Amino acid sequence: MAVDPSTTSLDQLSQLDNLAQLDIGDHIKTPQIKTLYNENQKLKQLVKELFDYQNANPKLVDAKSRSEIDREKVVEKEIEAKSRKIRAQLGVVRTLFRQGAVKVREEKEATAEARKTNDQLLLQLNNLEYEEQSLQSEINAAKGYDHKWNKLPLITTEEFLEHFPEHKDSSEQELMKARIDHEHQVRVKLEEQRQEKLKKKQLLFANVKKGKDDLTKLDGMLEKFIEEAEPIKKVLEAE
Repeated sequence: MAVDPSTTSLDQLSQLDNLAQLDIGDHIKTPQIKTLYNENQKLKQLVKELFDYQNANPKLVDAKSRSEIDREKVVEKEIEAKSRKIRAQLGVVRTLFRQGAVKVREEKEATAEARKTNDQLLLQLNNLEYEEQSLQSEINAAKGYDHKWNKLPLITTEEFLEHFPEHKDSSEQELMKARIDHEHQVRVKLEEQRQEKLKKKQLLFANVKKGKDDLTKLDGMLEKFIEEAEPIKKVLEAE
């Protein structure tokens, strides 16, 4: 873009001068692009040298003397030599440009694939975080749940370990299971004792009932005997 000096401030001119002196190559990090930039700078330098040489040795329109003709031939050879260098360097730049374009396209594809993979991994990470939060909520709910085994009248851990020291190194879950198993065994024994006592009680009730029945039967026999002995009693009283 052309700059109008009449409307350009000193600060703007200073900025433009700093921009012109800026070495873009120092900011290029990719090796292949860096090489392309350097070769392009060489091409630029060759073109400048040719331009300067042509300006310094303008073509003579009407060369007449031998020296002028010889000089013109030297200039033409030098221009041709410099032009060949430019064409050769231009071929190098074009080759590097094509290679750079292919490399950039490959890097774009690799970047797109990496971004796709990264998005997938990020989605999986978000899903895992959601699952972790859900599981943690369930764990917290399970920890706060009023389980029935918390209300079991188990003996204390200290008392249990005093009777069963082999469980001293057991985990909390294993220890709780052992305490519940112990309580179950105790209740099974108590139930057996209760059933045995119940059987004895039922047998006692049966014996008592049988004794009552026998007494009732005996009372009936006794009353009948008294009734049957009443005539004998009267005879004896009459005598």
